Amino acid sequence: VGNYALIGIGMAVGGAVGLVGARMVKMTAMPQMVALFNGVGGGAAALISLDEFHRFAGSFTTVEATSIALSALIGAISFSGSMIAYAKLQELISGRPIVFRGQQVVNALIIGSAVVLGVLIAAGGDQQGLIYGLLAAALLFGVMFVLPIGGADMPVVISLLNAFTGLAAAATGFVLNNRVLIVAGALGGASGTLLSIVMCRAMNRSITAVLF
Repeated sequence: VGNYALIGIGMAVGGAVGLVGARMVKMTAMPQMVALFNGVGGGAAALISLDEFHRFAGSFTTVEATSIALSALIGAISFSGSMIAYAKLQELISGRPIVFRGQQVVNALIIGSAVVLGVLIAAGGDQQGLIYGLLAAALLFGVMFVLPIGGADMPVVISLLNAFTGLAAAATGFVLNNRVLIVAGALGGASGTLLSIVMCRAMNRSITAVLF
């Protein structure tokens, strides 16, 4: 993209939406706004990985291919997981844990499939079905990951998903060879992870108890 006018227009529109949304939202609704905006960041990382795969499939290095796979995987999980967190907090769906028999086995199969597809991409696979399958599995896992978690633990989940978005952004930085994005994403990933741990300690809960 070489048209800076279009980039400026996009930034202006996005900035206006963020400014108006942040000023209008009530403080009691701040967690779901954070979840929504965080999901948008993860979705952006996933879309960039999809675009880069289309443009350079078959010609990227192992590092670039691995970064694309990680960006797609983590970004898509962050997007769909954040949307479910938003829906729970906004009471669009039940805030209670939504569980069913064999759920952990199903989750393991979904994330296992996504990892296998990511490994194939990192190994040099350039079939378009690989990236679409990876994104679909990651999106589904994000939904399944957050559904069983109750509303009381949702702030911890949002913080963890924020860390996911930071990691996805850092992986995208490797894809685009952008050092600023790598550093900013790493900072987001580290701070989000630490915040999740601190919040769990404050709630006398373990991070594994919340997630599993």
